[in-house]
Amino acid sequence: FAGAMRTKRVTSLKKLVVGLCNFYASHELESAIKKLENGDSADGSGSTLAWDEGMAFYYGSEPDGTEAAFGEAAEYDADFESNGSIAVSTEIVSQFNAGLHFVRNSTANLTNAIGARDTIYKLWALTYIRAALKYVELSETSYDGKVHAEGFAWYMAIDGFVASYHASAAKAMRDALNISKPSVLSGTFCAVRDQILQALPAMGLDCKALGTYKDSTLTATCPSVCIVSTPLHLPAGRSPAAEMNASASSNLDCSMAADTAAANAAAKETTPISAAVSFSGASMPLMAFSLAAWATVWI
Repeated sequence: FAGAMRTKRVTSLKKLVVGLCNFYASHELESAIKKLENGDSADGSGSTLAWDEGMAFYYGSEPDGTEAAFGEAAEYDADFESNGSIAVSTEIVSQFNAGLHFVRNSTANLTNAIGARDTIYKLWALTYIRAALKYVELSETSYDGKVHAEGFAWYMAIDGFVASYHASAAKAMRDALNISKPSVLSGTFCAVRDQILQALPAMGLDCKALGTYKDSTLTATCPSVCIVSTPLHLPAGRSPAAEMNASASSNLDCSMAADTAAANAAAKETTPISAAVSFSGASMPLMAFSLAAWATVWI
């Protein structure tokens, strides 16, 4: 970001924060799987709580989810809507429901829970690959720093996932959206699209599920074409889980609850920070990177 225009810095920061929330959603899904493995799957705690928190970080606090990563899925669903393309914002909800079913104590199934998690990761990949392709093309046809920054930030949310399946495709997209570039050269979009099309099968996806950007002017000029021999079939999702029965709950004396809350707050103030704050080994490097990125953007 050294010497980058303010628009690039601010846009990158805003989108990277959403990507960071998406990262933490994945942390919660991993936590749910780990707790299920350890037999901690009681309703309202353990694996069920962690899975629900994963959905909360992904969907956000707004009723329609538009201010969080879920809202981006809906936006790029519309941008890439075509015959056979997957509507991530529709499909992913049923997959979260399925995962919740399989981490609950009465219906726990580790294999199926892992399958739901992996399907969610594939759907996340579709969203951010769509965003990256859209903004590479727009930056190539008519360069704009804000557009470039959006593509860079959204792709960073999924770069590691893509790299784990197809290193050259990940590098191609990373290089195409390098934030330090003042422009995107002619031919970049077709070159990186070709790499992504090669990478999709390794990720358990295909070009038809990805779709084509509705306002694309360059796709038709690219030598690589979308050919799918076997249609993609995702695991079946589920409807929302049944609500828990709270009829057995007793009335709560508010004054007693306030006293308890005050006591708990006082206890937390004396808890050593090493015990009060815990990050997984995978979380720590990204947290450090995020803080460094924050400082870099604003200094």
